[in-house]
Amino acid sequence: MAIGDGHALQGDGEVSCQAIECPMEIVDITIYLHHKKLSYPRANTPSGWITFGFHEDLNEATVQALDGMLNLMGELYGLNRVEAIALGSSVVDLRITQIVNGVKGVHACLPHGIFK
Repeated sequence: MAIGDGHALQGDGEVSCQAIECPMEIVDITIYLHHKKLSYPRANTPSGWITFGFHEDLNEATVQALDGMLNLMGELYGLNRVEAIALGSSVVDLRITQIVNGVKGVHACLPHGIFK
């Protein structure tokens, strides 16, 4: 299993090979296996849900990340696709994960508690 490479400091998106790489000898993570087939990765963080998209084309990576988020919003809140798109336009943030190599990355962020 791979978690990723360690960065001591990096902005919100890897833009060059100059991020401050660091060893990760001890990492505290918890992984829950739900035996569910996912098209793209997703993460539940302390601040909210994140879905990801990766592709050579930044637009396609964005579509993947957003598609994953709309599916997740349907699972979590029982929203149909039209409802998820309408709400997603107001509450989902899209961020660039990486542009450093041939594969571009985008993550869609949905803060916890946004629908209270």
